[in-house]
Amino acid sequence: MSTLDLWGEICETKRLLCLALAESKSRGWKSNEAEANYYTVKDYRVRELLEEGLSGTVIQMIIKGEPEVNAAMRDFHDKQVEYKNAVEAVNVYKKWLDTLREQYQREWGQAGREHYD
Repeated sequence: MSTLDLWGEICETKRLLCLALAESKSRGWKSNEAEANYYTVKDYRVRELLEEGLSGTVIQMIIKGEPEVNAAMRDFHDKQVEYKNAVEAVNVYKKWLDTLREQYQREWGQAGREHYD
């Protein structure tokens, strides 16, 4: 692979990294929104169960199994997984970019040139 090919791959990886960063940010916000929704749904349901006369101990044992609460909790956890995967993609692109730059530097140096930085 020539240094020109490597430079093109470096540029493409940088572009993909920028996209991954934007996606990570977007998914982070969605995760935060899902978390807030989960706690809101849970709070409302706890209040309803308290009004029905259930004890705090019983509510604590059953609350995550309540259909509305469970659905909100699953959505929150799904969004967390999506966010963590997006963050991991950012890390993969960063590592790949480092690898490409190192290879570019080696080839640049072998050609008798100084550092490209």
